Amino acid sequence: MISRDDRATAAPPRSRGPYAKTRKVRESIIEAAVEVFAATGYHAAAMKEIAQRAGLSEGGLAHHFTSKTDLLFEILERREARAGTQITRLTGIVMLLAMVDIVAEDNRTPGMVELHTTLAAEATSPGHPSHEHYLKRYANVRLVVRNAFETLAEAGVLDTTLTPAELAASFVALSDGLQLQWLYHPDEVNPVATLSAFLRSVAPRVAPSS
Repeated sequence: MISRDDRATAAPPRSRGPYAKTRKVRESIIEAAVEVFAATGYHAAAMKEIAQRAGLSEGGLAHHFTSKTDLLFEILERREARAGTQITRLTGIVMLLAMVDIVAEDNRTPGMVELHTTLAAEATSPGHPSHEHYLKRYANVRLVVRNAFETLAEAGVLDTTLTPAELAASFVALSDGLQLQWLYHPDEVNPVATLSAFLRSVAPRVAPSS
């Protein structure tokens, strides 16, 4: 006889099987799309190649994502949601260090760094489907980073002639530029170490020494 406790620890009902399978297939598609978009750019990417890498027919791919644009937005939303979760409600040096942590996480998935670098360059064209996304993203990131530096300025711990707005633009430019260089020379360029050094140079009293 199965007790209530036994039922509570038993395997999940079979009805969850199709959902789990669907989720696994979608994850495979996302991984394939990241690889293809990063390698060819958005415009040159073919749904056929994405389907092949995911082990699906084009019809099977269309069942989950009807267009390249749908796939692109899914990838962008996932990346932004992950980053947003890490910096929500953080301020000052804690928020800036969280931004450095995000870069560290990105560097563990080179495909995502390559994708971001490719799309950010492509999306400067107003006709690109992710143009508005990146336009708003950079404005929002600079605002959040500027607010963090303003908090440090109000606390009297900044040691620089740069304004919070200039520091924010510098930090964002450093982050993106370092990741681009890292893709070319991963053994020579360390984005995390360099960003951390930048924070120590402008806020030596609060930024960690190592």
